Order: sequence, then structure tokens, then C-alpha cells
Amino acid sequence: MESHNVKKRLDQAHEAADDLQPLYEKIGGAMVFRTQRRFETETDPAGKKWPRLKPRTAAKRIGSGRRGYENMLRVKLRLYQSITYQADATSVATGTNVIYAAIQNLGGEIKQAERQHTIYQKYNEKTDTLAPRFVKRSRSNYARDVTIKARTIKIPAREFLGFGDGDRKEVLSVTEGHFRTEGGFEGGNQ
Repeated sequence: MESHNVKKRLDQAHEAADDLQPLYEKIGGAMVFRTQRRFETETDPAGKKWPRLKPRTAAKRIGSGRRGYENMLRVKLRLYQSITYQADATSVATGTNVIYAAIQNLGGEIKQAERQHTIYQKYNEKTDTLAPRFVKRSRSNYARDVTIKARTIKIPAREFLGFGDGDRKEVLSVTEGHFRTEGGFEGGNQ
């Protein structure tokens, strides 16, 4: 009877090791959770805090009813919610398909060339003045073409994708748990 249990457990362990996709699915889910947690704590995979927003950027966010210095990269949640994984029988990858993710994760410069643009304002004939604010084309009675000078926007790296020590520990924990349950080793020496 004892040897039957040993053989049964060995068969379960072999079966669990033959099909690793369920393990990689669990690891992928854990990595998505950990990546989203980095957005919430505003830290990189090594646990280092992200660079703060520039005061001017934070002021713009406050003025538009957003959260100032809070919730970097999470104002609209698009990037946060796009984190996903792909798993198969041999590997797992965590990432996003959002086009601006790379520059947010790695940092870099965006060079904008000089360009022409039409701005729309309201003109008051009685006072012969232009309203200082821009308006939509449909609400304006005055339009003019302007040249917007070339500029470079520097975006600091706010790494959210990556693999740190905490991630390694989590993968080991998930792997051990997987083989304990799927490999038939849960419940000790039975």
C-alpha cells in the first residue's frame, strides 16, 4: 500500500512537470499583480521610488481637476489596466500593448519639430479685443495661424516592467505552491 502512494505521488509530480503552462499562467498572474502594485506604490522593480512630477506638470494636473503629484501614470488608468501576460508551455511574458509605455518605462526625449497651428478665439468688436482663452472652432469668430517652436520634452524613467528580487521570490513561491498542489505533495507525508 505504501509503495502505491509513492508511485501515485511520483506520477502526479511527473504529470505536473510535463505540462508547465498552468504554472506559467500562475506566474503571469502574479507578475501582472506585482506590476500593477508598482503603479500604486510608484516604485520600480528594485523598490526605488519613481522621480516626482515637475511642479509645473503637477500644477497643470490640479488645474484640470486631476490629482497633482498623486497617481503618476494612473490618471486615466489606461496603462495600468493594459498590463497583461502571455503564457504557454515553455514561457511567460508580462507587458503591455500601449504605445507610450516604452518611453514611460525607460525614459527618454520626445523631439517636437516646429509646426504651424490654427488657434481660435472670440473677438469682441465693441472693445476691439481678443478673449485671452482659446475656444473650439465652432465657438470662435476669429482664427489665426501661429508657429509653435520646436521643443524637446524629457521624460524620466518610471520603470514598472522588470524583474526585481521581490519578483524572484514571488516566482519561487508560486512555483513551490504549484508543485505542492499539482504535484501531489500537499498534505505532508501521506
